[in-house]
This record gives sequence, C-alpha cells and structure tokens, in this order.
Amino acid sequence: MDKSMFRKEVLARRKEIYCADTDAKIIEQFLDSDLYKNADWIMAYVSFGTEIYTHDFIKKALADGKHIVVPICNIEDHTVTLSELINFPEDLEEGHYGILEVRAECMRIVDPKKIDLVMVPGCAFSPSGHRMGFGGGYYDRFLETVSDDCITVALIREDFIFDKIPMEEHDKSVQFMVTEKCVNCCPIQEA
Repeated sequence: MDKSMFRKEVLARRKEIYCADTDAKIIEQFLDSDLYKNADWIMAYVSFGTEIYTHDFIKKALADGKHIVVPICNIEDHTVTLSELINFPEDLEEGHYGILEVRAECMRIVDPKKIDLVMVPGCAFSPSGHRMGFGGGYYDRFLETVSDDCITVALIREDFIFDKIPMEEHDKSVQFMVTEKCVNCCPIQEA
C-alpha cells in the first residue's frame, strides 16, 4: 500500500477509536518517565484533532517549571519556527491548519539546539521507531536542526504501532515511544 493511502486509512481509524482515557494514560506514563524528569527544554505540540491530547500535559509541565516550546508552521517552505510558551492557553491563537500557535506579540523565539526533548507527533509508528507523519514533512525537516543529544519521543496509542509502515529516505524515526502501557526504547534501524 502506498504511503498516502496508508495514512488516509490510519487517520480514518483514529477517528473511529479515539479514547480520552487512553490519552490520559499515555501522558501519565510520560510524566512518570525519566525522559520527562530529565528534560528542561521540551518541544511539545499543541494537540489537534485525533492527536494524543497534550493540553493537560503542557499545563503540568509549565507548573513543574519546564520550558515548553511549541512549533509555528511556516507553510511557504514547510518548516517550523519555535517559540517558548509561557501562558497556556492565553498566549495561543488558531494558526495554519487550525492548529493553536503562539500569537505574534507573545513569541519568544528559541534556537532548536536548546531543546532537550522533542515530542514528535505522527499518524503511525513501527516498533523500531519509524514514523509516518501527516504529510507535510515539517518534523522531518525540523529534526535535522536539533542537537545530536536531543531526545525524540512519540506519544502513541498501541493500536497505531504497526509492524511495518511505508517509509521514504527523508523520514525521521524516533528514539522512544510512550504508549498507554509502557515507555519503549526504539532500536535504531535504517528505513
């Protein structure tokens, strides 16, 4: 099956089986992990649609004194600009694709090299950490800009981990996956 058809089927399935309780368990697993505890600068995504719900996570991380950084999509070149988020949700407004982004007057630009951990969204993942995103290549490009010791983590429901997913040469994998059941280290493999 080609990548776009696989993505379409996965997204349709996500709408059918969404469960807020599962998302809460995933966030709890992540908050209890050393990955979270040891990170100071965390790039989080502000969840949208059927993505793992991150709003409560962002509030908790800010209360814990973490520096939370969120992406702002640049649709012209499919890149992201990073801004630190201080007040959630007050500093946000609807941006491109209907995703909440930091308002222009609240932007605090952050160098990607400063990030300790990136929460990487995706439609589907494989047990080895291969990722299928949403088709824009934003995160694949962004992950090229972070430091070598930056940790990449996917928050994903167990139902969306597949033995194999369609991959292309430019697709970036993640190092860890957090599910409702556990935190997994992904063996680094070639696509």
